[in-house]
Amino acid sequence: MSLDKDPILAGQPSISTGGAEYDFVNLSESVIEVVSINVQLVWVMGRFNKSTTPIRVIKNAQNMFLSEEIKSRDEFWKEHCAASMRELMDKHFHQNCARFLASVPKRQHSDDARKLHERLNKHKDFLNDFSHFKHSAIEHAKVLLGRNVASLGEEDFDKLCTSFLIDLSDYFSFKKR
Repeated sequence: MSLDKDPILAGQPSISTGGAEYDFVNLSESVIEVVSINVQLVWVMGRFNKSTTPIRVIKNAQNMFLSEEIKSRDEFWKEHCAASMRELMDKHFHQNCARFLASVPKRQHSDDARKLHERLNKHKDFLNDFSHFKHSAIEHAKVLLGRNVASLGEEDFDKLCTSFLIDLSDYFSFKKR
C-alpha cells in the first residue's frame, strides 16, 4: 500500500524537525499497536528471550529520526535504525507467525497475500543489507520505492521505514479477499 493511499496517514500532518518532515514518526498509534502487540506475542510464544519490546524498538527508531543530537553524533544513524527495525522480523518470522497467529495470511491465500509476503521480505532484505552497509540495499530500496535512487537520504529512508510498519500492520490485520 502506498503512503498516499493509506487511510490512516491520509491528510495527517507530519512532524517536522530541522526542515524535514517524517511520516514515520507520525504513524498512527493503531498501526504501532497492531505491530508491537503481534510481534511481542510471537516473541513470547517463540521464546526468543528478547531484552526489549517491539514498542521500544519502534519508539527508539522514531526517536532517531527526531533527535538532531543522535544524527550529529552518529553518521550511521540510519544503518543503526535499520538494524533495530529488522529485529521486528527476526528468526523465521513468517513461519513463527503462522504457528502462533491464525489470522496472518499464507502466501497461497491470494495474490494480495503473496504480494504482501514479498513486500515484507523485500523490507527485511533491505533492512538487513542496509544495516550491514551492503550496496545491495540500494537495489532493494529501488524496488520498494518504485523508482531509481543512487543513495538513501532521510526522506527515502522515512518512506521505507513507514511502509515497512504499514505492511506489517496490514500483515497482522489481513482479511482474506
